[in-house]
Amino acid sequence: MGLADTERNRAAVHEAGHALIAAARGLGVSVIELHSFDGDGGTRLSDKPQELDRVWVLYGGPFAEKVVFRKWQLAAITPELDELLMAHGLCQKMGIRNTREIMDQVEVYLREHQDQLELIATRLLEINTLHGAELDGLLGQQASSVPPPTARSARWQTVLSQRASAARMWRQAR
Repeated sequence: MGLADTERNRAAVHEAGHALIAAARGLGVSVIELHSFDGDGGTRLSDKPQELDRVWVLYGGPFAEKVVFRKWQLAAITPELDELLMAHGLCQKMGIRNTREIMDQVEVYLREHQDQLELIATRLLEINTLHGAELDGLLGQQASSVPPPTARSARWQTVLSQRASAARMWRQAR
């Protein structure tokens, strides 16, 4: 689709990332909003997610931006609003020390579903408010049939294999 890297487009992609990950994790999305006056938005879930699901959903927004625009947002974000920090804090609270694995899985999942991600963002840019039923329609009910991102895809297995090979080479070089 090729969305231009504008503040409003980033906000739409960001919220679409939260929603797509939530749907893939089996969480009901109540509404996705994009405010026309400031470009900010929000995604509300039907029910409160478990902590691990919340981590995935938090990572969904920033990583969606990275996938679509091929870079991180450079604007300063206050620590209390930084979703990457919030997700990392939740992981630490749950005793998860290696957050990189979860981040990689989220990124791989969003990359594999980039067409859906951009479809949701584009529709959100058109109408500013997307309700859960319309999200389900856009996804063609695929969200419930797609295995949650915890299932490791072939792409994820490749990433793990490459990292293991690089680690072995580094250890041998020492």
